[in-house]
Amino acid sequence: MGCNTSALATPAPVIELAQWLRSRRQLSGLSYRQMAAKATTDPHQPVPHLRFYHADRGRKLPAWQVVESYVRVCGADERQAERLWKKAETATAAPGSPAARRRPVLAPEFIGEPIELLDAMRAMRFSHGNRSLRELDQAAGLGLLPRSTLGAVLSGKRMPSKDLLMVFVRVCGGVRPGTPKAMAWEQAWTRADAHRRGLFTDMSQHDHVDEEARQDAGGADMPLRSATGKPGRTWRRRVARMLHVLAPRPDARTTTPIPPVTLPVVRLPSPTPR
Repeated sequence: MGCNTSALATPAPVIELAQWLRSRRQLSGLSYRQMAAKATTDPHQPVPHLRFYHADRGRKLPAWQVVESYVRVCGADERQAERLWKKAETATAAPGSPAARRRPVLAPEFIGEPIELLDAMRAMRFSHGNRSLRELDQAAGLGLLPRSTLGAVLSGKRMPSKDLLMVFVRVCGGVRPGTPKAMAWEQAWTRADAHRRGLFTDMSQHDHVDEEARQDAGGADMPLRSATGKPGRTWRRRVARMLHVLAPRPDARTTTPIPPVTLPVVRLPSPTPR
């Protein structure tokens, strides 16, 4: 049981910063080499153009000095850049650092992004003795929590699979399968995975279903009620409804009937006997 290697837990603020930087560069009309030439103040120490290229890829948080030079060359708003950079710094901060303390750990009912799920897993491990990866692997047994896989998940390199997450919360947090708490963690993983695949952008877009609909569906693959108690639909029904609306439909006012086509009758000459 492993993880999806493409399910990187890249924080959304880092991607937001990268997209904003790319948009500023496109508005300026500069190439990366032109940006490097403008940023170079000492001819003996030219600024490499790849520095700006990697800054707006969204793979990791660039240093503030790089972002500051980027926006100055492009003539962008430095205050906006600083706000986005600080937001991304908080999202990528290591556990225990001052920036990480500014990022609250959410309960599973309110988790909507992979980085929030990662924070909750780290906090659960720390609050329950901060056991080593080897101890967690031995407690799970049968190779259900491989040290290499769990290490990659907790370091933010991968997003856990749902099975690995449920084993982790059972071993580390004592969450028993089938309980409401376990269901909350399963639905937290579903929302984080949907966010990673671009189905959601924030928690305000998450639809929730009322208790009557959950009972009719047997509680399978249905989200819990929101904190406001408002009913809604599951993300699967939402996507199906969107596809139904976007499907092209014939319009009786604009559609003209196609007249029948009459093919000419061609008589072939009868073969002559040899």
